[in-house]
Amino acid sequence: MILLVLGSITGVVVFDGTAPVRKEIERDTDPVCAKTKELTEDVIVDHGHLRDVLVHVVKGAAPSKAPDAPVVLAQHDCRYEPRVSAVIAGQKIAIHNGDPTYHNVHGTLAGKNVWNDSQPAGDPDLVKDAPGKPGDVINHHCDVHAWMQAYTMIVDNPYFAVTGDDGAFTIGDLPAGTYTLEAWHPTLGKKTAKITIGRGKRADQKTTFHFK
Repeated sequence: MILLVLGSITGVVVFDGTAPVRKEIERDTDPVCAKTKELTEDVIVDHGHLRDVLVHVVKGAAPSKAPDAPVVLAQHDCRYEPRVSAVIAGQKIAIHNGDPTYHNVHGTLAGKNVWNDSQPAGDPDLVKDAPGKPGDVINHHCDVHAWMQAYTMIVDNPYFAVTGDDGAFTIGDLPAGTYTLEAWHPTLGKKTAKITIGRGKRADQKTTFHFK
């Protein structure tokens, strides 16, 4: 029997320099949204750590079959959660309205409409086929609440993670090999690094991405 040894890539995404000031969003056009105060989400930095960065393997991993379960994109407190996500090519996206108000679900890819649907409060989830190819990004927005923005990148393998407030990420279950890792942020662009997963002590690797 051959024992397959798997490794992991862990790391952190940092923001160098002074973080942009987040401003309060004017949300008084809808009384439901006005109940919750929110700040702009273009660049969110917490103690030098950058959130909403998709870190994923772009070279070295074989394409995988899309899961049956969809990726869920929720509308909650008049904002999208998560703001940044990934979907494996062929996987569906389920868009949920958790707010007691009307939303318009508008998706574009490279500036072209891929869907544009109304979703009143209490309506069932909108389940969509993710269009495009690996590397493409679907931009989600609401035509009723202009501040609502989210991004879903299409990938071809399950080796990805999105950073939270601590800027950290972990990508596990990687066979030995050399991989190109990309860190992508919807406002700040992307960075790449080459990582080699070995055996034994070299099965787990660490890296840091810097944005500014």
